Amino acid sequence: MRVNLGINTCFALKRWPRPADWASVVRNDLGLDLVELSLDLIEGIETFAGGRDAVERHRTALDANGLQAHATFTGLSAYSLDLLMHPDEARREAAVLWYRSIIDLTASLGARATGGHVGAMSVPDWNVPERRVERWDGMKRDLEAIAAYASRAGLDYLLVENLVAVREPSTMAQVEELLTDGDAEHAPWRLCLDVGHQCVPGTEGAERDPYAWLQRFGSRLVEVQLQQSDGIADHHWAFTEEHNATGLIVPAKVLDTLEAAGAGTVDLIFEIIPSWEDPDDRVIADLLSSVDLWRSAIAERGTGA
Repeated sequence: MRVNLGINTCFALKRWPRPADWASVVRNDLGLDLVELSLDLIEGIETFAGGRDAVERHRTALDANGLQAHATFTGLSAYSLDLLMHPDEARREAAVLWYRSIIDLTASLGARATGGHVGAMSVPDWNVPERRVERWDGMKRDLEAIAAYASRAGLDYLLVENLVAVREPSTMAQVEELLTDGDAEHAPWRLCLDVGHQCVPGTEGAERDPYAWLQRFGSRLVEVQLQQSDGIADHHWAFTEEHNATGLIVPAKVLDTLEAAGAGTVDLIFEIIPSWEDPDDRVIADLLSSVDLWRSAIAERGTGA
């Protein structure tokens, strides 16, 4: 097993919006070289000229700081939408077109994957069994079409994330339905496993255990998103002494579980979202504490790339 340690740029929201600024934090403050680009921070892409400018600014910042962007990823803006399971057909069709535009953007940025949040059902659709099945099956058809487009665009794979609400992909069985191996005409859909999302209301047992998820999917994982979590809510905490005291996520145990599950090469990506009111210097200190903790655990096992 080999792991690559990196960070999702969501930490920079409303603090370091310019690529040159967050790229400097990642390289010079945190000492990382792998980033996952939050779509929330790729601004101005609504027009052709704006998209070209965004790509140029990001590629310049990445190159100047010796960073590699392995993927783009849906952020808080997209997560507030129903996307491929919206109750209105026109909005579902718009979501497919949006994903296609993000695939094009990702390819232009030189990243090899995109994905994250794919859809959530409305309460009325969820409460009617026939409509629930219709929305779910429709999303699967759309994911297949998106996979075909991603293959033509040259992406290596797409990412679907396990989430936290019952009306979106959030259980092991639901996630299994969405994963594919891909073929000559379709990019595969891979799981991005977030270890803080095992807090879905109404679930119990293995569904609430991040290590059970790691064991079940470990041999197929390309990415694990890291946050400290108490298993009660989706906090996106940093790995600080305070949060580690009550948190369930122990670096050594995560790495040992992945290795026992037969993991290959896995990107370990911090998805830490500081509170808006946190002092900015504390944000960097907390991120650095997180990096140091995980880097030490990886070094002890000799599993770093």
